[in-house]
Amino acid sequence: MIIVDRQGLSGLFSKYIDKNIKGVPLLPYYKRNLIILSISIFLTACSWNQISPFLGFYIESMDPTANVALWSSMAFAAHFVSAFFAQPLWGKLGDRVGRKPMIMRAGFGLPVIYLGFALSTKPWHLAAWRFANGILTGFIPGSITLIATNTPETAAARAIAIAQSANAAGTMVGPVLGGVLAGIFGYRLSMKVSALILLASTLAVGFLVKERKTAAPPEKSTVTDDLKIVFKSPVLPVVLFAILITNILTLSMTPLLTLYLRELEPAVSGMASGIIFSLPGIGFVLAAYRWTALGEKIGFEQAFMFGLAGAGISMTALTFLPNLWSFGGGYFMYGCFAAALAPATACLIATEVPEDFRGRAYGLQQSASMLGGLVGPLLAGWVGDIMGLSRAFLFTGIVSLAGGFYLARQFQNIKFKVDAEKTKETDRYVISR
Repeated sequence: MIIVDRQGLSGLFSKYIDKNIKGVPLLPYYKRNLIILSISIFLTACSWNQISPFLGFYIESMDPTANVALWSSMAFAAHFVSAFFAQPLWGKLGDRVGRKPMIMRAGFGLPVIYLGFALSTKPWHLAAWRFANGILTGFIPGSITLIATNTPETAAARAIAIAQSANAAGTMVGPVLGGVLAGIFGYRLSMKVSALILLASTLAVGFLVKERKTAAPPEKSTVTDDLKIVFKSPVLPVVLFAILITNILTLSMTPLLTLYLRELEPAVSGMASGIIFSLPGIGFVLAAYRWTALGEKIGFEQAFMFGLAGAGISMTALTFLPNLWSFGGGYFMYGCFAAALAPATACLIATEVPEDFRGRAYGLQQSASMLGGLVGPLLAGWVGDIMGLSRAFLFTGIVSLAGGFYLARQFQNIKFKVDAEKTKETDRYVISR
């Protein structure tokens, strides 16, 4: 029988399981973590994305005279402004006290934020609560970091892919569920349901998840010190830029999509909007594991570049698709390619970054994500307001492809540096013999 330690809330559940299924081997703790955290990630992502199909309409219901496209982009981006500064600090603290306390911190704060969403009466109220959300955020990245640091190295990449797929599945189901709930109960009640789901996810982690590896860095360091470490690394600066481009590509159009669907089809229903919102998530679930397997064979940087090229071309093509059905098909293809991006960057950090810096690296990863989530929607909203919403798709696709050309050169330079280091090591060994 596999024995697991029994400490804290999770120990209560472990004792209960042992008592009732005595003699049945328990899963290794890291596999049980993966199951529980993947379910919690799914539920959290589902709640987070429930508001996506009706964000613009919710703002319009608060103030019919508001510039809906601009306020949608500002409310969406407000989260990323505060999270950009908060995430490295939470990642650094997580390295010292453990990732599970960071998950619990975020988990208990987010239901309050969602109740704030439900009680908002002005567009700026929603933007302010989104800003507060960015300060407290960290449930999903903290969960992925815990999985990465508490899973054996040989299984870490695939475990991360499973967690990322759970995130994508929540992204897929959330908009559909949000559209249905909003149609039946209204916008505000659906957000109260999200608050309850987040609370349930947090309690599940508290009772069921164990964290055994909580190694602290050997010495205290500041954010400036961490950035110096980043820029000394041949890999991390490029990975962080890749994450920035990924989020510009994947998040720029999120606050504008419902408004654009209404341009394509004025009578589009909330459920239809939710289904189209979910199509990239379906593509992610179908393709993410396959992209990770491909990355293990040819290198995660190569898998990332193939995915970025396909997703950028697909995003550009969406500009020219004339109706809801063709747009939905193109949006699904975009999701299949975009499925390569987040798992590849997470796996590069999991395999290339020392364990004692990995929590801080994931925190910096989240800051790069937040910067992309801030810059992308604001620029896309500006382009859409001036040139039309369809041109925002074209702008986003061109920016991501331009970033891809730069990254291709940088990944090639990294390969040359690594090969040169290996050659030097080989020469030193031969000389010493």
